[in-house]
Parts: sequence; C-alpha cells; structure tokens
Amino acid sequence: MPVLVAVAGAGVAVLLAGCGGLEQANAAGVTPGDLVSEVATRLGTPGPAGTATYRVAGGETAQVTRSLSPDRTAYDYPGGRLIRTSAAVTNCAADVCTATDPADGVTLPKESGLVTDAQVVALLEAAAIDSYPEVAQRDTTLAGRNATCLALTGVQSAEASAFDVCVTGEGTLASFRGTLGGAEVDVVLTDYATTAAERDFQVPSGARLVDRRGD
Repeated sequence: MPVLVAVAGAGVAVLLAGCGGLEQANAAGVTPGDLVSEVATRLGTPGPAGTATYRVAGGETAQVTRSLSPDRTAYDYPGGRLIRTSAAVTNCAADVCTATDPADGVTLPKESGLVTDAQVVALLEAAAIDSYPEVAQRDTTLAGRNATCLALTGVQSAEASAFDVCVTGEGTLASFRGTLGGAEVDVVLTDYATTAAERDFQVPSGARLVDRRGD
C-alpha cells in the first residue's frame, strides 16, 4: 500500500511504496521522524464510525466501537466495558458500572489488554522528536485492510523505548505491541465492521449503575 508522507514545513509530499519505503524516504530527504509523525497524524485524526475486533494478549477478544454522531467510544474487553460519551465516562466491572464526569481521554484498566489511540499517538509523537530512535517501516494486511507498520527501538523520550505499531489507511489501529505501565500489550486487528451497534454504548444487561458524576 502506498504511504503518503508529508515533509514538515516544505509543503511537499513523497509517495512511498513497498518494503523500501523508508530507504526511499531518506533518499528523498524525508526523515524517520517525518514518517513517524505521518502515522501519528493518521491515527490521531478521527476516522469513520465502526467496530474493530482485536485479539489481545492471552488469545482473548476485545472490541473498540466508535460513533461520530454523537461522538462516543466503547471498549469491550474480557471482564469489563468502558464507555465514553459527552455525558459520562462509564466503567463497568463484574455487574457494577460506575459513571463519572465526562472527559476527553480515558484510562483503560491494565487487565483490558487494550491500548487507546491517544496512548499510541503520544508514543509516536515523542518518538518523532527523539534524537536517536531506529525506525523500520513495512506494509501489511490485517483483517483485510492495508496497514503501514513501524517498528521503533531506542526511543528515549517516550513511555516505551521499543514498540511496534500498525495503522490502516483509514486511521484505525491495526496492531500494537509494547510494554506500557509495566504490562505487556499485544493487540492485533482480526475483524473490522463499518457499523457501530447502539448496544455497545449501553451498560451490560443486569448491571447496577452507580452515578458519581459531580462528586
């Protein structure tokens, strides 16, 4: 899949393709930092609504569902669910869901096995301005979708010094492998649907809702 890499401040675009993309970028004056920034921008730009299904560490399944109108995100993982809407952040564990005041970002429990787009974007943005990271680029296909992948090592200014990330052309996280907060995170996209079911943004049936907004 071709990768469009913007050269910062130059108003120039270089089209890279195949396994030699990074070498071609360097030859064209595009630095590894530019490539990392492009992938970060792609992931950080809101994409279409849909439901991404992932295999997480241990072989279990988790889902991330997004809706654009209204703006909502639901993370469904073994043992819990977290729902972010404009009205609340609702964290469900076992049969209890706790609603707290709305927030732009969310923090997932370590046991979810998932990573948020914002976490990955923060890693990429830190790596993009790092002085000495090593970056290897490759293209792949996951869940039938083309993705650009970066393997980074020697990152000094990010939470993880080494990590591997793949992002689809539409801006969906296709995979991530790295250590965050002392926990190994390993997620791989196994299915993607361009629909977002309303039930994914609701508390599980039978769960007790505790409203702590305003506390």
